[in-house]
Amino acid sequence: MGRLMQEPAGQGRLISIIMANHQGARYLRPALASVLAQRHDDWELIVADDGSSDGSVEILQDAAAQDDRVRVLLWETSSGPAAARNRALAAARGAWVAICDSDDIMHPDRLRRLLLAAERLGADAVADDMIHFATEPMAAPRSVFGPEPQDLPRQISPADMLRVPEPGEAGAQLGYIKPLIRRETLGTLRYDETLTIGEDQDLYLRLLLQGRRLWLLPEALYLYRRHPQSLSHRSSRTHVEASLAALEGLSDRLQFDQHTEITSILNHRRRALQRRLSFETLAEDLRQRRLASAAAQLLRDPSLVSQLARVALAKARGRKSGRKVERASDASAEVVHLIGPDGADTALMGEGAGTRIAVPMPEEDGSHSVLWADLCHRASRGALTLTYGDAAGVSAAWRVPAAVHIRARCPVVSDFPPPKGQCDG
Repeated sequence: MGRLMQEPAGQGRLISIIMANHQGARYLRPALASVLAQRHDDWELIVADDGSSDGSVEILQDAAAQDDRVRVLLWETSSGPAAARNRALAAARGAWVAICDSDDIMHPDRLRRLLLAAERLGADAVADDMIHFATEPMAAPRSVFGPEPQDLPRQISPADMLRVPEPGEAGAQLGYIKPLIRRETLGTLRYDETLTIGEDQDLYLRLLLQGRRLWLLPEALYLYRRHPQSLSHRSSRTHVEASLAALEGLSDRLQFDQHTEITSILNHRRRALQRRLSFETLAEDLRQRRLASAAAQLLRDPSLVSQLARVALAKARGRKSGRKVERASDASAEVVHLIGPDGADTALMGEGAGTRIAVPMPEEDGSHSVLWADLCHRASRGALTLTYGDAAGVSAAWRVPAAVHIRARCPVVSDFPPPKGQCDG
């Protein structure tokens, strides 16, 4: 199962990467590969498998046999992501704790950059932006911080953590972030195992309410996979009810008498969730053909009619857009040549048609969230091939996991391996 890697004496730079996994075999190998590729190599990976029966255990045990920094904790039955992460936290020995989900991917320079920033800022925790990627068509480029330029690095408050932007409203939903946290700062705080949704945000909020300092960085070093099985990407009556229960539990457990801004945010979220619950209940009644119940709801709240109309219109547009995406994918593949400062454009001779995109040096590329989100969006909507010719191109290529082909135009020297282990140079 792998030996425990002890923290180097006097350094305090060992990072415990916490990963919960349940039935994640389909995406597990890329997540593990991104950990193994980290430029900061003083880490231990603790994977808490939560009763998987899909081949995940075999993948994890093979990884542990290949690298003794990987440790696997097995649990026979599923107990939820919060409980799985708590088991991993109990086994952690690092001075720092990093969270990585088993269907996501970290840029190879992520841990090194986060650690340097945390030490420079004297932070208790630091977090970066998260670029959304998928192998199914996404409607638009997305990152957690959004498309607007951010005034970062900046320290965030408990109210910042709790605030959830309304659809179309600017701002970030910070409950999704995966921070690097100083372990002694975390102390005895653990995930609330009664929560099935929003357990991350709940933990971060309690950390901030203790006066701890969490900084957001102008970096985009975490790739967040969107797929139908992702808990955070579903919407149903059950999940809205779970969100409401978590909100009420938060209100009951924490003392907000001195936090009038937080109280206002909680009340706003409660009203929004109650409206969502009414709509999800109506939708479920219609799906189950409980027409009397649906009619009664519409009489009580006529505004649900306009919500139904908007959803029906959005679905119709989505089906039309999906047909267009399928035709585009079948017709042709897109080729993007990543041109770094050291990658001569003459290297493209003989490569054929394609789009040339200038990418910055690896040390400066983290803040280009809009560019990385756009490339991930393109990869979700059609077959995308990337080529690169220098270290900047390698760094950029790691940010587009859904690209179907990634290849070098020539031999490249880089501080970390090429993504997917491909090099056709």
